[in-house]
Amino acid sequence: MPVTNLVWLTSSSETFTPENKAAMEGAFDAQAGWVARNVPSAPTDREARGVALFQQVEDPRVVMETAHWSSTDEHNAWLASEEYKASSAPLGAHFDFSKLEYFHLDTDALRPVDAAAGEESLLRSPVVSVGRVQVPADKRDEFTKAWDNGNKILEDFAKPGVVRSGFRVQKSDPDTDELVFFVGWPSVEKHGEFGQSPHFADYATPLRALAKNLDSKHYKRIL
Repeated sequence: MPVTNLVWLTSSSETFTPENKAAMEGAFDAQAGWVARNVPSAPTDREARGVALFQQVEDPRVVMETAHWSSTDEHNAWLASEEYKASSAPLGAHFDFSKLEYFHLDTDALRPVDAAAGEESLLRSPVVSVGRVQVPADKRDEFTKAWDNGNKILEDFAKPGVVRSGFRVQKSDPDTDELVFFVGWPSVEKHGEFGQSPHFADYATPLRALAKNLDSKHYKRIL
């Protein structure tokens, strides 16, 4: 099953510095070299593998790292490698690892889009909103139906930006599932307009009735 690895890192300084970015670039290069040697069937292009670094708008110290893997086992093989250990060690000087958050989604969320249909890649969107919805595990099926219906409303409003979503694989709470969804926007302000649109209540009300918690942040790609 293809998965998307998500990692949130927080700068150990008051700002996200050029040194932070350079350290992440080095880690990305090491990962690309390992993949080329150990997973020859994988794309060599960074975007084709969903590899990117996004900086949060609300708190610029926070960045989100993304990458696609064919399975969690494939990703775990990278994490166990000497190349990973060597490339990740310098990150400790730049990021507060006590605030690190990491898990997989059950889909390749940043996969290429249908350009012929006028869709805009998430990796090339000026702004990407990342929503995280916690749902009682026993309500997951009901929530999924509500999401499938509401997603059509969100997709229509966000065009040509796309909407992608997946469920968290590694649960933090056995009684809670988490849906993470990504939406491409031309600006943060455009996303804000969705809440004032005629069909927003049709989208939001069924989801809010089932969700335990909802959080949304905005990101801009920097690598």
